[in-house]
Amino acid sequence: MAQDKISVMYGITVQIDTTPGEEATMAPLDAGIENLQEALNEVVNQYFFFSGEGFANNYVTGMAPAYTLTGRRIIGDAAQDFIFANAQKFGLMTARETTMEITRNVNTGTEKISCPVTFCNLTDIGGATTDGSAISVELRLNGKPTVEVTPGS
Repeated sequence: MAQDKISVMYGITVQIDTTPGEEATMAPLDAGIENLQEALNEVVNQYFFFSGEGFANNYVTGMAPAYTLTGRRIIGDAAQDFIFANAQKFGLMTARETTMEITRNVNTGTEKISCPVTFCNLTDIGGATTDGSAISVELRLNGKPTVEVTPGS
């Protein structure tokens, strides 16, 4: 009997636009990245209708998806240099905005999620004296993402 496929994290690619406001320059955000976590941050409305006999119905009525990436600072990596540059790190509003793409293999082929994002909760200094500096960045989606599925063979 064939073994089921497992989704492994190293099969996921994340790219960000390092030249927002100009022609897009997508750079992979993978060097030094050790962990990626998705949070949909759903808004759930819960209602107790008479017909439910005391049990609730739940409705997801909104969400604020975010992806948190953690790892080690790699100086010279285009995506990390863009994110942790002083203009972004200490910048506000549009200085923290760009576009991201996440691509992964799914059962039916390849899925690409694209959306404008805001960088939040940046950390690029941390760790013991002999460790690579620990980093963390949240990519919070601005609006509804575009999801494209390319059929596999």
